[in-house]
Amino acid sequence: MIKLIKFYFILQFILLSFYASAYQDFNILKAEVTGRAVIIDNNVEKARRLALEDALYLSSLKGGAFVDGFSSISKNTIINDQSIIKSDSKILDFKILSETKNKDHFEIKLLAIIGSKNHSFACKKKPINISIFKPQIIYHHSLPSFVIRSMYSWNNFFIDSISRDNQISLKKYDGLELNQIIKSSNNVEFDYLSNVNGNPSIEEGDYLVAPIFKVEPVNSYKKAENPYDIAKYSIELNLFKGPNYKFFRTFIIDKEFKTRYPSNFQLISALTSKSNVEVNSDVISGISEGIIEMIKTIDCLPIEGNLKFIDNSLYVDLGVKHGLRNRQIGIVKKNYQSDFKSNLDTTVLFISEINNNRSKLVPLNDKIKISELGKMKIQFIE
Repeated sequence: MIKLIKFYFILQFILLSFYASAYQDFNILKAEVTGRAVIIDNNVEKARRLALEDALYLSSLKGGAFVDGFSSISKNTIINDQSIIKSDSKILDFKILSETKNKDHFEIKLLAIIGSKNHSFACKKKPINISIFKPQIIYHHSLPSFVIRSMYSWNNFFIDSISRDNQISLKKYDGLELNQIIKSSNNVEFDYLSNVNGNPSIEEGDYLVAPIFKVEPVNSYKKAENPYDIAKYSIELNLFKGPNYKFFRTFIIDKEFKTRYPSNFQLISALTSKSNVEVNSDVISGISEGIIEMIKTIDCLPIEGNLKFIDNSLYVDLGVKHGLRNRQIGIVKKNYQSDFKSNLDTTVLFISEINNNRSKLVPLNDKIKISELGKMKIQFIE
């Protein structure tokens, strides 16, 4: 019974797939453990597998465990008390270091990479590479003229702010329309100018965006407690990821503000309405707060890329420029079966060589056929 319970939790907590969408909020541990099994009826292969299961089970406990169980009670007396130790971590990958047959025992020593949930995870700052294309400007003619005029300075403030941010590397393509570039990248006959001038240089890890600057009235009726005319300035950022122009997500920065106090008496309206300086201050503060939130959001995103198998080695077109470092761990999610028929669905790779835009990777387990990992997605753990 104990062996069955143990085997069940080995399968549940070690060999099942990860369902988390990102691994960067995991604590990563390395553990060397030795699993042992008795050789029965001279069946060495069975003992070898049991020794591996024992080593994997011990490895998973290294990442943390909690005790669960139940008791059977009859006439206020405990007649059966069952305790089960559950692993609180996941084995990402492992490498067998040695196998030894000692008389009636078989031993396997392995190195395991273990991931456990980090409940105090804090996003780390990393370089952000943005290519910004020709923006779209939308405004409502019913708004006061000073609001429409001011929006152009607000637009420039947004561009200048992200240009000056040390964390952001900004490329400007003010004369190019992103939607045209995307269409021409899929169909070279679509856009004559793109064919003549060439598409911009978009690299792996780049974010592409054509901002939509918009200002519009938002109040369709008046309330006694808020009789002002209200407008909203917004910056809609539809982010794409390079180099394949794949849509990623939409991020919106917006700020509502009071434009004027409508009154039949011009003096009352002038004295009660907010000044241009006050309106500008409100909107600028909203843009600044939005930029901070946008950067925090991107900081919490995992660094991902597609593997390339070149000259019997694995590479990814990401490097120092994107926030990676030498010996950093990357996770490839796949179903790989070794000679032990392991159902571990992740493979651990390490960065062995790194430059600005490219990194070379090697597997933890040298039995992995790296040729099978080409074109697969890798996610790096920070």
